Amino acid sequence: MATEVTATTSSSSVDEKSENVQSEAKDSTLPIDEEIIGMRRGKCKWFNVLKGFGFIVPDDGTQEVFVHQSVIKMGGFRSLGENEAVEFECKKSDKGLEATRVNGPSESECKGSTFKPKPKKRFRKVRCYNCGEFANHLANECSQGSLPKRCHHCKKEDHLVADCPEKPEKAKKSSKSDGDKSLESTSTSNE
Repeated sequence: MATEVTATTSSSSVDEKSENVQSEAKDSTLPIDEEIIGMRRGKCKWFNVLKGFGFIVPDDGTQEVFVHQSVIKMGGFRSLGENEAVEFECKKSDKGLEATRVNGPSESECKGSTFKPKPKKRFRKVRCYNCGEFANHLANECSQGSLPKRCHHCKKEDHLVADCPEKPEKAKKSSKSDGDKSLESTSTSNE
């Protein structure tokens, strides 16, 4: 019988402990409605500059707040530095708390992350319709100014590239037709 009594006592003490933990958790966090009202202070826990989002840890110890780069107040590339002090407003969304406005202390701009993603290098060259060169500029940015229409292959003004007599593609086509004639002549001579 003594074992049964201890089992009952231990299960009731477990229930009391879980109730205490739940009540402490309720006391440490404010209701969601109160969290949304007014500006709050916190620090950036982490921010992914490539994907443009991160999380803020409020100074009052409540739930972490999701932050997207579009709500950050700063010029240029918007991001947050790790442990950067911020002021923010938030709202409750389907997935938790989400920042609606983020700025630095005293309504100043955020400093941002020191890491900046490298832009994708553009190696593809385009043809300028003005000078005909394959370069990294278009006709409206051409350094040679406005030029008259001319062939981009031989640079002569009396025809365009489609009708160029010096174009190597025409030479290749004519050599194929010559090759066909030579094959025909060899096949007729063998007979």
